[in-house]
Amino acid sequence: MPKCPSCDKEVYFAERVSSLGKDWHRPCLKCEKCRKTLSAGSHAEHDGKPYCNNPCYSAMFGPKGKTNPLENKSISQLSKQFCFSRESSFVQPLSYRLWTWWS
Repeated sequence: MPKCPSCDKEVYFAERVSSLGKDWHRPCLKCEKCRKTLSAGSHAEHDGKPYCNNPCYSAMFGPKGKTNPLENKSISQLSKQFCFSRESSFVQPLSYRLWTWWS
């Protein structure tokens, strides 16, 4: 029987929610910063820990400052990382990664 990564108690099938490759109790899947209860697939991850997409993940790990969000930044989409620049009118793939969305 799998154990919940948050409370370390056994997770039964009826109370299970799968996220980040682990089985959690529904009320135990919470944002590491604000402690809001999350649902599977509707949150971000950093170092194996769940975070709300907005505002927690964006504020803690997103781009900083009030610059143009597309200038010298990258956005990962559909398992490819792309680079946007003011000098080019096209999008160039940089590498392959999982989906990440900066808000």
